[in-house]
Amino acid sequence: MAELSFIETDSQKLYNTVITTLEKSVGEPLYPGDERRIFGDAFVAVVLAIYSRANDACKQKMLRYARGEVLDALGERYACYRIPANSAMTTLRFSINSAITTNIIIPEGTRATPDNEVYFKTMETVVLQAGAVYVDAPAECTLTGETYNGYLTGSINRLVDLVPFIDSVENITVTFDGNDGEPYPEEDGGIGDEHYRERIRLAPTSLSVAGPRDAYEYHAKSADASIADVAIISDVQKISKTLNVQNGYAYLGGRGYDAASVDIEGAEQGIDYHVVYEEEILKIVVAQDGVLTQRSQIDISVKRDMAGIVLIVPILYGGKIPGDDIIQKVYAKCNAEDVRPMTDLVIVQPPTAVQYDISIKYYTTAEEESECIKTIEGKNGAIDQYREWQGTKMGRAINPDKLRSFCLSPKDGTGCTRIEVISPEYKELINTQIASFNTLTVSHAIERN
Repeated sequence: MAELSFIETDSQKLYNTVITTLEKSVGEPLYPGDERRIFGDAFVAVVLAIYSRANDACKQKMLRYARGEVLDALGERYACYRIPANSAMTTLRFSINSAITTNIIIPEGTRATPDNEVYFKTMETVVLQAGAVYVDAPAECTLTGETYNGYLTGSINRLVDLVPFIDSVENITVTFDGNDGEPYPEEDGGIGDEHYRERIRLAPTSLSVAGPRDAYEYHAKSADASIADVAIISDVQKISKTLNVQNGYAYLGGRGYDAASVDIEGAEQGIDYHVVYEEEILKIVVAQDGVLTQRSQIDISVKRDMAGIVLIVPILYGGKIPGDDIIQKVYAKCNAEDVRPMTDLVIVQPPTAVQYDISIKYYTTAEEESECIKTIEGKNGAIDQYREWQGTKMGRAINPDKLRSFCLSPKDGTGCTRIEVISPEYKELINTQIASFNTLTVSHAIERN
């Protein structure tokens, strides 16, 4: 897409204009060293700064270029607001060494910490009943952000606000659900703005009552800022499943399956197996003399008519598979009475992960070795960029050529001279599958001239 410009900001063109105008005004050429020419040289920088700021201010009116609070103002037109950051959640267990005969009240806001720097506070008042030795309370971090996810069970074990008789506290679940929301550019370099910008683009479709694809995508992405991509399926879905075979039968339950479309690799329907679909149960009957007789599992693909059903499959940034908390958020958002058309059945499920390995050997020169290692293997280097690219779009084929391009021609730094990609191999994915990174094997060698 071509860069949009409202005012000329090319420094060379502005320089020529200013100097030419000065020369016409004084009626003679202005040579280097002339005080009037020196003044013109300095004046060009001032004009360029003013024009650049004016051009940026004009561009800020366009959704493509708006950022920060200006982007917030554009979002207000559609009642689409920036998603705030969430606090990480956990469950704190308050315990006493031996039971007593009176109740112990643990007030809302009671704090515990893992390190005297980060604090988690209870979200409600709970009572440790007489005769019991512990009570659990939901708690949230006093700070927001993804940084505070992942505290292991038992690590939040220092009681900050002392409660009479309570001997110990610890978290009994790993902290979860904290995210950074859609932060302003100065906080994350603009990632939050890009997520917010995409939702604003989709926002007009949310006004439709017909249930268009973009409307469901808008509402699904609005459920949580950590959602990178959403697949919306409501026509014909192709499903790949591994089914257990018991006593010559395999079963798959669900609406809308097309029995004639069932395909088992290496086997032929009507000869090696037969398919019956009744009462929303797909039954595969293995022929006694067919190639599937000795198998305990079979891999099948089948088409499913999704008329009246809306299947929503979200994926998180970095290719992370969403947990039950995100799935429930998306379902609650998209199944709300003021969002879902009455004839739709909304189903939300995580994507199917297709694992891939990265195994590469790359070559560089002795002079560029140190810089090349940093560019390819370092934090946010070519390998990290490829993993991010591969894992944030569902249905995106696993593509080793993209890995090559990141390593050979990185955005910043020095790329390698050549590369051998052992894995991954190219693999097509369907729109409910996501490429999931598994293991990394990387080495390099000096290119001999």
